[in-house]
Amino acid sequence: MKTSLLAWLLVRDSMQAATRGICLTACLTAGVVAQQAGPGLTWSGALGGFAGSFQPTCTSLPANAIRGDNIDLRVWGDTGALFVLAQAGSTMPCLPIPGIGNGLILAPPAVVVAAGLLTQLTPCLACPPGYESLLFAVPTFLPPGLTISFQAASFGNHSLALTTAITATVQ
Repeated sequence: MKTSLLAWLLVRDSMQAATRGICLTACLTAGVVAQQAGPGLTWSGALGGFAGSFQPTCTSLPANAIRGDNIDLRVWGDTGALFVLAQAGSTMPCLPIPGIGNGLILAPPAVVVAAGLLTQLTPCLACPPGYESLLFAVPTFLPPGLTISFQAASFGNHSLALTTAITATVQ
């Protein structure tokens, strides 16, 4: 009887320890996963709304470019990381590039419109920690229906990747 009671106590204690270990691992992993976003690209217009993603995917998100609207286009990634932002008149099917996460979505010819370092910081845990904000106004002379696509490259979670693209249609 004493042996079976001792065995039961040992099993119970080891199950409690395993349960605590699993819970601790889950809690720590949840925090790490929340901080693994990036690089990302977001579009925010005062009149045209928001589009963007912190998780690189081979898609192009739609955005409205209202003529005369002020746009805040942000490239997100690791703090202090280099970034390049390019634009093109259209997108193409995702083209994977060996050694770089995600894939190229901008159709040729693509033009680099900005480059630099991600120097601004955010306390958001679900966002990449660094970003750079690029402000511009949508010219009033652009014809309605014209599209322009943006995509960036930077480091997110210490890995080089291309962002999701954003394709804005002039309204």
